[in-house]
Amino acid sequence: MSTVGIIAEFNPLHTGHKFLIDTAKQNGNTVVAVISGNFVQRGDTAILSKAKRAEMALRCGVDLVAELPVIWSMSTAQNFALGGVVQLARLGCDEILFGSECGDINKLIKAANILCSKEFDIEVSNEIKNGITFAAARQKAAEKLGVEPDLLTAANNNLGIEYICAAKRLGINIKFSTIKRIGSGHDSKDINETAVSASLLREKIINGNFGFAEKFMPIEARGILKNEIVSDITRLEKAILSVLRMKTKEDFKNLPDLSEGLDNKLHLSVRVATSLDDLYSMIKSKRYTLSRVRRLVLSAFLNIDNSLFLKPPPYTRVLGSTDKGNEVLASVPNKALIVTRASEIKGLGPVAQKVFDTESRATDIFALSLLKPHGCGNEFTSKFLKF
Repeated sequence: MSTVGIIAEFNPLHTGHKFLIDTAKQNGNTVVAVISGNFVQRGDTAILSKAKRAEMALRCGVDLVAELPVIWSMSTAQNFALGGVVQLARLGCDEILFGSECGDINKLIKAANILCSKEFDIEVSNEIKNGITFAAARQKAAEKLGVEPDLLTAANNNLGIEYICAAKRLGINIKFSTIKRIGSGHDSKDINETAVSASLLREKIINGNFGFAEKFMPIEARGILKNEIVSDITRLEKAILSVLRMKTKEDFKNLPDLSEGLDNKLHLSVRVATSLDDLYSMIKSKRYTLSRVRRLVLSAFLNIDNSLFLKPPPYTRVLGSTDKGNEVLASVPNKALIVTRASEIKGLGPVAQKVFDTESRATDIFALSLLKPHGCGNEFTSKFLKF
């Protein structure tokens, strides 16, 4: 038996996720999941709070759920992967399972080895000198060194490769496995009989069509959706714009994943934009993807700087567990970095306190994106989930 780790947003948890969990649980394995906090990688609020998504995960067979703090959950694929792999390794996982479009772990490991090589870095630098974007340079360099052309164009393949690269760079000895992703493609609006994209589910949930959404969610996760707990970032629109308008040009210089000149573009754009979509369209280009722009906007809003970018999370906060999950916690080698209560973070030093303060601020702001907003302090009052 193994302790199998999953890195996910569960935004929301759907039938594809349940298939992944069920696969991980085969042969009596224990399943540990690290899930995104209240803000997610695409530069948006999560559709449901991390507590509600943790509850869904535990109901659907996960034995222990830990959080990926906002500094890593709302970040690049590389930083997201680094944070998730570190958390799972701390919790004693000996295997990480993920879904991918190709479903072939050997192809993904080969690609990761190439992308982690010095030769790859040199090739990327040479391609960038030709005046193309980083993404295009990355693709060309990878193909030149033997990566299959279509492998890096699929979102889940890319994320899986980043998981493998993160472990390799950090010297973490862990097994990787993958299953072929089922159902509609990433961000697809297509309706498949068995599974649809999380993007379409979020759209239906925000519009109040819970019946459609729950049709593609596991039975165990149904009944949790209610109007008052659904987040919609548009409820924060004026707050975001007002905070950004008060920032100086210097305030934008230390954002994570910032390219030269983008800070100026952000500063100028926020002074004239009258909506979030307006702001995004002013900054987005072939060079800057919409997700990247959204992340930069929210990083500025939440006061997230680049000081911890591509550095491991200083602690692992567990949100809930089953009896089997408690056995995992009991056997964790470095228990000092595993916390279940906010009060335990105070003694872990200034970096841990900075991460927690950022997480608390993000959670307090997330509360305003709900139909029925609530007050501050949820990071201190939220209960540990026992299943």
